[in-house]
Amino acid sequence: MPLQIGYAQQVITPPLDPPVYLAGFAQNRVATAVHDELYIRALAITDGAAPIALVAVDLIGLVRPYCQQIEASLREKIPDLRVLIAATHVHHAPDTIGLWGPDGQTHGVNLAYLRQVLAGVEARVLEAFDRLAPALVKAASAQVTGLMKNSRDADVLDEELTALQFVSVDDQKPLATALIYPCHPEVLWDDNTVITSDYGYTLRARVETVTGAPALYTVGALGGMLTPAMPDHSFESAERMGETLAQAALALLDQTPAQDITRIEHHRREFTVPLQNPLLFEIAALNLLPAASTLEDMIVIEANLLKIGPAWLLTVPGELFPKIGLALKAEMKSAGASVAAIIGLVNDEIGYIVPKDEFVYPENPYQPTSHYEESMSYGPETAPLLVEAVRALIAGGSS
Repeated sequence: MPLQIGYAQQVITPPLDPPVYLAGFAQNRVATAVHDELYIRALAITDGAAPIALVAVDLIGLVRPYCQQIEASLREKIPDLRVLIAATHVHHAPDTIGLWGPDGQTHGVNLAYLRQVLAGVEARVLEAFDRLAPALVKAASAQVTGLMKNSRDADVLDEELTALQFVSVDDQKPLATALIYPCHPEVLWDDNTVITSDYGYTLRARVETVTGAPALYTVGALGGMLTPAMPDHSFESAERMGETLAQAALALLDQTPAQDITRIEHHRREFTVPLQNPLLFEIAALNLLPAASTLEDMIVIEANLLKIGPAWLLTVPGELFPKIGLALKAEMKSAGASVAAIIGLVNDEIGYIVPKDEFVYPENPYQPTSHYEESMSYGPETAPLLVEAVRALIAGGSS
């Protein structure tokens, strides 16, 4: 059976009343206006045997229990479905984690809004599967330089843009495009109070205008700290960055032949990691985390490997450092991938995944200075345990 894909989307921009606490920078950053809409973008993919939903949401992150609830509910309607929910990690969208409320004792999550988002994800996945159509696949990647920097380690960069485009079998007309780029969506900075998906807005909009088909965008291994290197923190700079990425993606896809893929593979690995960060226990004690989260000494997380013809897409549940991401992409290519990409913040947001040999927990996590990433990490054992799980996936192991 040829590959089939379907697509659906939904606007999830919240009203500004009650107050919307924006996630990603300081607390008590209240939204004052909307520059562009936030979305759920759902892509259904199946070869007739393995149904997969890849969903991009314009949010800082979604914790694993919510993602599990969505998948369990959808499986009652689509047996054996695997759902991969990737947060774009935009820093100008509502708080869905709890850390960015009005003060250090009050979470910033509007639970009614969050429930609407979760219901929207489920509904859009079902709609996407109702719209299945045969498709060929283009998959390619290329370096797009000069747009980002690593503010923690200037010598380590991953500037690779990955593009997958699904086209119709008859005339190769684009049906949907998926884009992956490993950089924080934070051209706009901590003084911005306008809701926006940052450079992702222009990236998607330009690709959609040229192709006439929807586009979804996800981030890669952006930890450690891959951030935009634009002239200033303006909407003009965000537009320029998105436009540059869009033009690169379009040129890349224009020269990439479409392939007939008849089989996809999905492997999932669940594993436990120790929670070694005392600051996170303090935050949990203040009830700043979602009700679905319970922090214990050992936490279950997951990694996924999705193979779509020549493209191998590895998902991780947080902000993986690029040093690790580059190594894992090289291992996937050695194992047979022509195109290897990492999608970050999938089915959880566990914070930064820091190489163990670089991990230094700050003396004062409330003022972490150069070790902010460690203050927002589960601990030094997370990275090696993740790498072990990923290597098992690459070797063909799943659970």
